[in-house]
Amino acid sequence: MSFEYQGKNIATDNEGYLSNFEDWSEDLMYFMAKNDGLELNDSHVVIIKLVQDYYKEFATTPAIRNLIKFLKTKGFENLASSITLAKLFPDGAAKSASKYAGLPKPIKCI
Repeated sequence: MSFEYQGKNIATDNEGYLSNFEDWSEDLMYFMAKNDGLELNDSHVVIIKLVQDYYKEFATTPAIRNLIKFLKTKGFENLASSITLAKLFPDGAAKSASKYAGLPKPIKCI
């Protein structure tokens, strides 16, 4: 699958996750979220960028428990709860943040 963005064809899987991380940009992140009906704020962006950091460190996307633990270790205790994450990402924090970060879908996500 794919979609058109700024005159470029962006390849995705059937759930909208980017096929090539090289296509990712902050502008594309906002565009993808908006297409899914989600308006990103600063908290969303912090989480999305930390998911990218997690991926660089561990070569995998985080499941929700690992995301919460990672947020705490990085000093974002205010965002490190399943309730807060569910409010920010109603479709699932680990999978949505990974999607908007340009990363693969977390393995443990349904």
